[in-house]
Amino acid sequence: MGITHLQAEHFAGDVLGLGDASPRISWQYRHHPGHGPKVEIEVTRSVLGSEARVQHAYAGVDDNVLLHWPFDPLAPREHATLRARLTDVQATGPWSDRLEVETGLLVPFLRMADFVGPSSLDGASDHRRLPLVRNEFELAERPVAARLYLTSLGLVEAEINGLRVGKDVLTPGWTCYDSRLACWTFNVTDLLHRGPNAIGLWLGDGWWRGRIGFDGGRANVYGNRLAVYAQIDAVPADGSTASIRSNSWDGSWKSALGPIVCSDLCEGERYDTRLEQKGWSRPGFDDSAWQPVAEIYYDPHKIQDTPLPPVRPCERMHPRSIAKLGDRRFLVDMGQNCTQRICLHVRGLAAGERVELRHAEVLEDDGTLSTRPLRRGRQHDVYISAGVDTWWEPRFAMHGFRYAEISGIDDLADDDLVVRAYHTALEETGGFECSDERVNRLCENVSWSLRSNFVSIPTDCPQRDERLGWTGDIALFAPTSCYLYDTTQFLSSWLDDVRSEQRRVGTVPYYVPYVPLGVWSDPSAIALWGDAAARVPWALYMASGDTGLLERHYDLARSWVSQVEGYLSPDAIWDRKPELMIGQLGDWLDPTAPPDDPIRAMTEKELVATAFFYESCWMTSRMAQVLDRAQDAEWLTDLANRVKRGFSERFVHADGTMTSDTQCAYALAIAFGLVKGGRRQKAGNRLAQLVHEAGYKVGTGFAGTPFVLPALTETGHVEEAYRLFLGEKCPSWLYQVSMGATTTWERWDSMLPDGTVNPGDMTSFNHYALGSVAQWVFQCVGGLAPAEPGWRSLRVAPIIGGGIDHASVWHLTPFGRAAVSWRMEDGKRVRISVDVPAGTTARIESCGIHETIASGHHELSGNLQEA
Repeated sequence: MGITHLQAEHFAGDVLGLGDASPRISWQYRHHPGHGPKVEIEVTRSVLGSEARVQHAYAGVDDNVLLHWPFDPLAPREHATLRARLTDVQATGPWSDRLEVETGLLVPFLRMADFVGPSSLDGASDHRRLPLVRNEFELAERPVAARLYLTSLGLVEAEINGLRVGKDVLTPGWTCYDSRLACWTFNVTDLLHRGPNAIGLWLGDGWWRGRIGFDGGRANVYGNRLAVYAQIDAVPADGSTASIRSNSWDGSWKSALGPIVCSDLCEGERYDTRLEQKGWSRPGFDDSAWQPVAEIYYDPHKIQDTPLPPVRPCERMHPRSIAKLGDRRFLVDMGQNCTQRICLHVRGLAAGERVELRHAEVLEDDGTLSTRPLRRGRQHDVYISAGVDTWWEPRFAMHGFRYAEISGIDDLADDDLVVRAYHTALEETGGFECSDERVNRLCENVSWSLRSNFVSIPTDCPQRDERLGWTGDIALFAPTSCYLYDTTQFLSSWLDDVRSEQRRVGTVPYYVPYVPLGVWSDPSAIALWGDAAARVPWALYMASGDTGLLERHYDLARSWVSQVEGYLSPDAIWDRKPELMIGQLGDWLDPTAPPDDPIRAMTEKELVATAFFYESCWMTSRMAQVLDRAQDAEWLTDLANRVKRGFSERFVHADGTMTSDTQCAYALAIAFGLVKGGRRQKAGNRLAQLVHEAGYKVGTGFAGTPFVLPALTETGHVEEAYRLFLGEKCPSWLYQVSMGATTTWERWDSMLPDGTVNPGDMTSFNHYALGSVAQWVFQCVGGLAPAEPGWRSLRVAPIIGGGIDHASVWHLTPFGRAAVSWRMEDGKRVRISVDVPAGTTARIESCGIHETIASGHHELSGNLQEA
């Protein structure tokens, strides 16, 4: 009856630098203890090495999801060790594993350091040599506790006494810097010692002043000067505090140009080892030639403590093959397209010799790297040797690739490469496996695309010169992401920036953080992309059951709906053309659209816009009901009903056919509940007919793709759904798999059947939007879905078909691990196994079984013909 999986808020595991003084606590049970015991929670707390005090609190057994902090609020820099156990008058259970949480600085007046950087101004070019900053300081004795509070205008990595601090990269990440900046906390106790110490700081352009975006992009978006904020609080045994703070006034903080000649997140990094200054981050280094730093002002009220998990190396990758191309040139195939970097063993070079690394997702049909789709984001790294063997990895660039060409070396073996995949460190919460290996590979591809693009923010692609937080992509993919990983903290942080930009530019922009670029330079409300304001918070709520999260993001959704309401025609149709030059995006990347015109879709844009707006109205009305905002709920419900009537009258004929006779139109109408009764079934029949007429090939773009399979299965067309899903002709999901894809693509035909790359300017092989089909796989093929927000009850309803004879799916719910597996036994009989987490129930609706079951493991059987 033990307690497991103790956590604070939605962070997985221990949290250092928490920005909440009263974090909510959750835990799970191995088996539900009934309602007799209480849960005893113990906290041992102290502020950075001070004397600890122990407190206890008690909670009910059903309070185990997001229990409000039952103690006094934590002070700034306070460390708390939590554990919990079950107890009653008869017995006391074992303590859970400990959870360590520690708050950050929390309040502006404790942020005593200044932002400092080079005192000289850089040139106008964004290809600038990057600076180093250092400081030496004395400690009277070795500390028993020490923390480094670190952030920057730009990117930063720290060394103390010559050793790297932490494993995080791209610190502090990308937020709307004009409104907030993340500050990270590092435990540096073991890096400091009695006597002289030194801190060294690498600074990089990053998103602050590096080049962002397509069509040439923009540099210096947030500023043209780099700066670092560093504050070390070290506590010796006597409990006093020694504080070392970056500043420009005491003369101890200095700066010089380092060996990174230039670095761009997309274009790559150039590193000249001959420019290194050995020992620069150790005490005793002669920095007499270094210049005093200058202060660069940034409002400390905008600094936030740890708003999301960090970006870290999360997987070790291994080359599938290394081929010699010619004199001193090698082609490396990593076997997996993802966000990764090569750490190269550079050996046998003379001083001044160069090694060049070029990266690409796919190869052209002649075997060369396909770099055209990268546009300006060339992903080209250059290392210049000092004549000494060493290992080297770019520090402030990040690459999306499967293939790399390495030139300038005589030999290359497997053990000369250490390749790591990087992404925001998220807890895996779901998985799927079935008898069809093509489907398994598709689900792996979806997961890889998620990880590749969840790097500080949810980007659209990790390889070309874009890498922006497009709102439309995540609006569609959020439910799938929540199934595979605990993305709650990550996406909730990003939604804070969506709200910030909504306030700043007057609408939900096309991508967040928003930078005016090309045709997207004038922010305007467009359907689906702006609907992320409602769709993403609702997806997070369904996954977590967190009403506090709804409260946090409700104004974002409400403001979006209120704005668009003003654009509706008298019959409640969104037919007003936005100010965006190309108008509504509609069913973006409809497979019939030509490569150079992705908005030329078969489905009326007004239909798509109105359908998604209805769904936003419905979701926001549900939010208002959950939050007891009765007046808003009434307004939003009435608005949703008006939009629904207008949609039906404008776009749906009496016989259930639609003005746009397309897969997208019927899928949206059915999945969103915009057609009911007999017309709904007729719409489903027509959708199935269209799929048949298309040769069981997909006829939807971004807008319709997540909903076409659900619409077919909901209207009883299971065979058509499976034939569409399992088809390998382009366009289809498994076409990509048949072409060797290891991630999901931006276009259905990013690679053409003859093996050539799509000629369109916009071609990526690592986008997650079309991977939203995995949600249908989990819920319909696997058969596991939430029946209510937060998985308090489950729905088990596998829909068996397509020749798949067994499948299993699992998800780590807020209450524990839920799992469903089923297997055909004799062509007719189906064996179903279900694991229901403690404190929840499940309703079985499959294979003739109609039964509600309690928590625990269950074995059931049914007949396929009764499905």
